[in-house]
Amino acid sequence: MHFNTFTKQLFFFCVLAGVTGCGKDDKKEEKSIPEPTWEKIGPGGGGATFIPTFSYHNPLDFLLRCDMTGSYHTKNGGESYRQTNFPNGAASFAYDPADPQTIYIGSNYLSRSTDGGKTWTRIFPAKQDIVSESYSGDHASYSIGARSGSLYEPGEERIGNVRVDPANPSGLFFSMGPFLFYSQDKGKTFAKKDVGQKIDYLYSNSAGLKDELVIFTDSSVFVFNKSSAELTARRFPKEMSPAFSFTAGSESKGGREIFYALHHDTTQEIDEEFGHSEVWMSEDRGVTWTHDVNEFITNKKAGVKPSYSMIACSEFNARQVYLVTNRFEEKKGKGLIYWYGALKTADAGQKWEWVWKGGGGSGQYGVKDGVGVANLKDAWAEKAFGGEYIRLMDVGVSPTDGNVAIVTDWYRSMKTVDGGKTWREIYSEPQPGGTFKTRGLDVTTTYGVHFDPFDRNHIAISYTDIGYHHSYDGGKTWARSAEGVPAEWVNTCYWLEFDPKVKGKVWSVWSGMHDYPRGKMTRNPLWKQKAKGGVCVSSDGGKTWKPSNDGMGMDAPATSIVMDPESPAGNRTLYASVYSKGVFKSTDDGKTWQLKNKGIGDNTCAFELTRTGNGTLFLTVSATPMHKDGKPGREFYSGAVYRSTDGAESWTKLNVSNSLLFPHGMDYDRKNPDRLYLACWADIDLSDLIGGGLARSTGGNEKLKMPGGIFLSEDGGTTWKSIFDNKQYVYDVTVDPYHPGRLYCNTFNSAAYRSDDFGKTWNKIKGYDFHWGQRITINQHDPGEIFINTFGSSVWRGRGGD
Repeated sequence: MHFNTFTKQLFFFCVLAGVTGCGKDDKKEEKSIPEPTWEKIGPGGGGATFIPTFSYHNPLDFLLRCDMTGSYHTKNGGESYRQTNFPNGAASFAYDPADPQTIYIGSNYLSRSTDGGKTWTRIFPAKQDIVSESYSGDHASYSIGARSGSLYEPGEERIGNVRVDPANPSGLFFSMGPFLFYSQDKGKTFAKKDVGQKIDYLYSNSAGLKDELVIFTDSSVFVFNKSSAELTARRFPKEMSPAFSFTAGSESKGGREIFYALHHDTTQEIDEEFGHSEVWMSEDRGVTWTHDVNEFITNKKAGVKPSYSMIACSEFNARQVYLVTNRFEEKKGKGLIYWYGALKTADAGQKWEWVWKGGGGSGQYGVKDGVGVANLKDAWAEKAFGGEYIRLMDVGVSPTDGNVAIVTDWYRSMKTVDGGKTWREIYSEPQPGGTFKTRGLDVTTTYGVHFDPFDRNHIAISYTDIGYHHSYDGGKTWARSAEGVPAEWVNTCYWLEFDPKVKGKVWSVWSGMHDYPRGKMTRNPLWKQKAKGGVCVSSDGGKTWKPSNDGMGMDAPATSIVMDPESPAGNRTLYASVYSKGVFKSTDDGKTWQLKNKGIGDNTCAFELTRTGNGTLFLTVSATPMHKDGKPGREFYSGAVYRSTDGAESWTKLNVSNSLLFPHGMDYDRKNPDRLYLACWADIDLSDLIGGGLARSTGGNEKLKMPGGIFLSEDGGTTWKSIFDNKQYVYDVTVDPYHPGRLYCNTFNSAAYRSDDFGKTWNKIKGYDFHWGQRITINQHDPGEIFINTFGSSVWRGRGGD
């Protein structure tokens, strides 16, 4: 972690689980998810959410998931949420049409709640079929090893498209890749059938399809007979295949089924998910399909087909349909302007209209040359990002009321209850004075919680994607503060330092690229040319900023900054790690900087600096692709740890391990600065660094073996030994300076831990089970508060005693 000798950290620790060996995967049947003992803090939102899914019984009851593994359940229409965490996150939600208390979540396994989401029981695979559970890769992806003969498909692993049979309360269906799983006894036993193509969507009803399940793939619909288990295939028209984003339902009057699907015109360029899209529909259960040629939906006026990504209808009023677009071009003068948002039809495609519309500019991220959404009552995100390009992610519609729908984008979730005439946020609660507080839908990454030495109520959080937020009421409400930060830097604030002697003085480090040190950020050989960032300084406590990067350049994505507390106030010595360049030093309060890389090897992905009480500096450098001759390849640099005893004038590489290494964060014992703790990442795949396609095309993927966990040195970094499970992915380790021997760590293995004996044994922290953890931060003003920083669930704050 980033520590200086002036930092005084007093803290408690709340309830702990019993002592664990922390070297073995817990093979347990999680019959219930414990009620958290934590309060989540922050502004709310901040990241993408997906698969909004409504209850059949109450439109106020719905679920969403984020791309950072959390699932969020509300029963009051989005006023507040209960978070449920599964490793790797959810892939599917399903409510029981017959029982409002029964809900299913598909992840790597299938779980069911029979008490409205309070507790969950794993029902597939069965406990006796699981022989191992493991984590692997630079996101510590969770996987299950199943016994030979089990129905579980380990090559597919994600349980999607969960659906309770609306005609039979005991019937249950889900998919794993091309496999359909079905049960007639509420999941006590299952059978499966290989469809031969990846299953994208399942639909049935209690009327015309009461005996059949319709299975959608990118090229066909299959009709599954529930009694005989026979499959009948119906191929899509050639012009419609491959299709994606299916939705289906029945008309409110007459009950006729309508199916919808999207297709990208393959005769035109498709850039990832951006294509020239078409809407297709079937009114005869998939026997025939027609292309919607409505002039508006095809954008005939501009002559360029829009890019559509998601379509969803109301299950019991299928004429009401919402359609998401992320590129809808309009002619203006001799050029084009770009819109993005949601369209709606109330009559099965005869007429479409905008119901959520933003943009109208160049369509560039970070360029505010458009307009916000006129009919949206939003919280902080519209002020922060409105007018620039914001990609919409998903849409969900209440099955019983087509006027109720949710649209999600990069930063927020928004709901309408009047068919799209108006929308309101459901992620953040506006407060008097222009501040905000979370509703419990927190989906972004935090690197640390930071404390103003002059004001105990002034707290700051360094965030991915949404920059810097701070609170002046002890963390109750929050405001984003990025004024003065260059637009190309503003995405991520990685760290900051308050000056303990100069009120209002703060230094912060920024990068336009998020998620360092994940390998995915450096796969492109041109990444250093594109990387932007640097150091900013504030004299008003972070309300406003200005660049302070002379000698560093605008292309210096900075991830860490530490201050020498023994240097004079007003003329501080500072050190900053720049992920693309190495280490910079300033001896004039951050006004000018000099590169200090003597002794550091060719790999200059400098991630984190630590200064110990005796003035020694330590640097962690991340594993990264090598890009020989500026070209992609299989070669990569191992991570490394360096030490400097002369103020960064020279560096010595330390021998932590004889194998590959991916170090992250460090801390030290305040009474013995030669006692060091180093957190490391465990095994990753070559594809994590260079990308799956390149790995496969150059000889195949391979596991890069490296020790994770925590290492201890008692001689200032000369020798090291492992003191924590080396298969764990540990982001950082924290030392308690007021309780000798007490340590904390957070992991990407769904747990955080505490040790009271210098790391000999570890206890798992109760109530915290988020998959991806960052570090643990302690309130230096209050001995009773601990903050758990996460990679995707904001900050968890706990209070209690030992």
